[in-house]
Amino acid sequence: MIIATAGHVDHGKTSLLKRLTGIDTDRLPEEKRRGLTIDLGFAYTDRLRPGETTGFVDVPGHEKFIRNMLAGVTAIDAAILVVAADDGPMPQTREHLAILDLVGVHTGIVAVTKSDLADAEWLDEVVDAACALVQPTGLAAAPVVPVSSATGAGFNRLIAAIRALRPAEKPAGGGFRMAIDRSFIVGGAGLVVTGLAQSGTLRVGDRLAVSPAGPKGIEARVRGLKVQDAPAAEARAGDRCAINLAGPDVDRAAIGRSQWLVAPELQSVGPRVDIDLRLLGSEERPLRHWTPVHVHAGTADIPGRVALLEADELAPGHGALAQLVLDRGVCVCRGDAVILRDQSAQRTVGGGTVLDRDGPRRGRATPQRLSLVKAQRREKHAEVLATQMETAAGGIDLAAFARNRNITTAELADIDAPGLVRVGAAGRPAAVLERHLTGVAEAVRSLLIGRKEGRDSVSGLPAAALPRLLPGRPLTPVVDAALDRLVRDGVVERRGDRIVLAGRRIELDTRDAGLWSRIEPALMSSGRPRTVWEVSEAVGITQQDAMRFFKRAQAAGLVVQVSKSRFMTQAALAALAATAESGLVTSGIERFTVADFRDWSGLGRNLSVEMLEYFDRAGFTRRAGNDRVIRKPAAEAFAAARDKK
Repeated sequence: MIIATAGHVDHGKTSLLKRLTGIDTDRLPEEKRRGLTIDLGFAYTDRLRPGETTGFVDVPGHEKFIRNMLAGVTAIDAAILVVAADDGPMPQTREHLAILDLVGVHTGIVAVTKSDLADAEWLDEVVDAACALVQPTGLAAAPVVPVSSATGAGFNRLIAAIRALRPAEKPAGGGFRMAIDRSFIVGGAGLVVTGLAQSGTLRVGDRLAVSPAGPKGIEARVRGLKVQDAPAAEARAGDRCAINLAGPDVDRAAIGRSQWLVAPELQSVGPRVDIDLRLLGSEERPLRHWTPVHVHAGTADIPGRVALLEADELAPGHGALAQLVLDRGVCVCRGDAVILRDQSAQRTVGGGTVLDRDGPRRGRATPQRLSLVKAQRREKHAEVLATQMETAAGGIDLAAFARNRNITTAELADIDAPGLVRVGAAGRPAAVLERHLTGVAEAVRSLLIGRKEGRDSVSGLPAAALPRLLPGRPLTPVVDAALDRLVRDGVVERRGDRIVLAGRRIELDTRDAGLWSRIEPALMSSGRPRTVWEVSEAVGITQQDAMRFFKRAQAAGLVVQVSKSRFMTQAALAALAATAESGLVTSGIERFTVADFRDWSGLGRNLSVEMLEYFDRAGFTRRAGNDRVIRKPAAEAFAAARDKK
């Protein structure tokens, strides 16, 4: 169990922990000199709760160090709110209590310290004031225990209360996440970072990512691990960890507080976060739309603004949906707590819970968007997905859904909902309801039927353009799935990167048919796809006339346009695509590069790049970094053109 102290400066938090554990958590020379906690301190003991180690986080109480205090209450199990008997509740007592309530700490104890400095009547008044203070918060049921660190009075009762604490269970699933609160070098070992594991499981040898970490990112390997200050082979959600990192990118100057250590698939960040916001009742004025604030998430402090999504202002003590528009990206997941302080970072004004880590820049307050965000309030993944699919007729991006809710690939595969259809490749999975998929297919058919085509027009529409041309802008994997159904049912045909109604062709007249008999052999006569200019030279017509002819030939289904100056037949495209397939099989690899395709095809580098870019648009390949992955068989992507008379 991890317990954080909280309370006003000089109310005896550090002395309390020293009496409980025998450890002085003030470790910095400046803290020793000033007698004041400045940064986080840590202590561990196995004497308080039988069979387990109890970890304590000593947070600073001075208002100047609230930022450090906030870094110490991320993912804690419980808190001890400290109130000095000679002072009673003070400003930082109230602010710390508000912060604990905002981050969802509902397990704890109120320790009334320095009881030896107050007479019985005054001590009773302070105890009553402390009880009244916590009543409106999640610590309403917390026992109030008077103690004296100087004499030891009350500590037996305090220890009994600590033993009776029952923290909420941490989620067992998801990828590993830990907000870094310290980083330091250990001689002979290298960089060590510490923090509280918020989710997932970590083992020695695992690979992690630091986030945020600049454009190139930072990946590291777990060389060593301590849990609750003891060597361990594994850490789980709720453990306080010290992780020894190794790797070529590991550098203390680039890794520290304000960053997260996460499973690699969770390293992406975004500058817009949708939250359930609550404004503290102690605020004197409503919070207005676009108010500048300091946002504390994990151990980070990021300036930003609050965009209210349901009204122009929020009254004190009330809640509403809001989007945090930040000056830089933040690494959060659904369910994370955030704290908001005013623009000058002088007081806490509110806080909330993350609903969506990837809020949109536009359309953030539309009814459809608000419905999608509100669905994230549900705890069960299947219920959220089912609700969102009802609203989003264009499908749900499953990769984004999984990142937002910190769901592993295996956990995502187990989610089921009535009517759910999974579409898309592994790199870009999506989910859509069966009836919505049918609706997208019908919208594609209607769009093609309504398209007017003439002798010099190009048949059909580019497949890549359909998502933005269709109502509601459905996701690309959903459109692809709808097209596959239409092709399978004989409703439409794929002609390279274009989609046309099945059987719709503009027949060549006698003159064009004669010209095609001369042009067709010239298209690949050199063993490589030839440009319009090269073909025009070969058959003795102007480049302008050749381009006009190719447009008519494309409308007739004889060729497809690969680039601005190059047309090819389906058969030639299928042959080059088959070359890529056979090259992969022969090489025994799963991905290939431009250089690989150049070697297999015998084309030059520039032409290879041109062909692969077309293959991407046509849906045959998908770019993955500098590599290509084949999405579907060449025979399916470039089916031989049907009989054309």
